[in-house]
Amino acid sequence: MQSIVECSKNEPKIVALWGAPRCASTVFEKTFMQRCDTVVLHAPFADIYYFSKWRRSTSFGNRQDRQNYDIKSAVEEIKSKVAPLVFFKDMAFQALPYIDKEFKYFLGSIINTFIIRHPQETITSLYKLYENFTEEEFGFSSLDEMYKIVTQELGQQPIVVESNRFRQNPDKILASYCQRIGVEFDPRMLGWNDGKLKQWESRDYEFHTKWYKTLENSSGILPPTQVKINIFPEHRKMVERAERIYEKLSRSTV
Repeated sequence: MQSIVECSKNEPKIVALWGAPRCASTVFEKTFMQRCDTVVLHAPFADIYYFSKWRRSTSFGNRQDRQNYDIKSAVEEIKSKVAPLVFFKDMAFQALPYIDKEFKYFLGSIINTFIIRHPQETITSLYKLYENFTEEEFGFSSLDEMYKIVTQELGQQPIVVESNRFRQNPDKILASYCQRIGVEFDPRMLGWNDGKLKQWESRDYEFHTKWYKTLENSSGILPPTQVKINIFPEHRKMVERAERIYEKLSRSTV
C-alpha cells in the first residue's frame, strides 16, 4: 500500500478528511486553517447532496443557484485552489452516492484520511441538532464504503483520527497526522483568535452557527466532556452496525 501520494513541485498536495456528523471534523479542519501554507475548503460536496437536482435529501430547503452543481463542479473547485497544501473535510455520505470512475481517479490522486467518534456519542450529539436523519446521514455506512475504496481499491494506507484521542492530546495527534500526510507540524494549529469558520451568508447563518456553536466560541481545541448517552429504541440496530465500523477503523488510528 502507498502511504503518501507524490505530487510534483508545481502541484498542491491535496488532503481529504472524511467523517460522519458530530465527529469533531470541523474542529480538525479549523486547525489546518491556522497554517500559512494551506487553503481549506469546508464540505465541498454538501450542496450536491442537499441542493442539486441530484440531491438525496430535501431537509434544508431549496437553492436554485446550486441546481446544476455536481461532483465535477466540486472537484474543479478543490483543484482550482492554489497553495502548497489544499485541505478539505466532508461527510463521506455527501460524496459517496455520486462516485464514478473519474471521481475515483481523483481520490487516487489525493491523500484520503478519516475521522471517527464512538457512534453512541455521535448520535446523542446529533439528536440535539437534527432528529430526522436517515441511516445514510448518520454517516458510518458511507464512511465504511469510502474507507474500503481508499484502502482496498486505491491501495492507500489508512490514516484515521479518533475524535476523543485528538481532543485529549491534540499536539501529539496532529504531529502524527502531519507526519503521515507528509507535512511539517505547525504549533500554531493548536489555537486561534477567532473560532468562526467564515463569514456566513445570511441564509446560512442560523444553520451553521447552531451546528458549530462550541467551535465558534472557542480559542482552541477543547477536551472531550462526558456524554450522557441517549439512543432512541428505533436506532439501536443502526448504532450497533455503526459500532462495528467504528471498531474496524479504530485499528488504524494515528
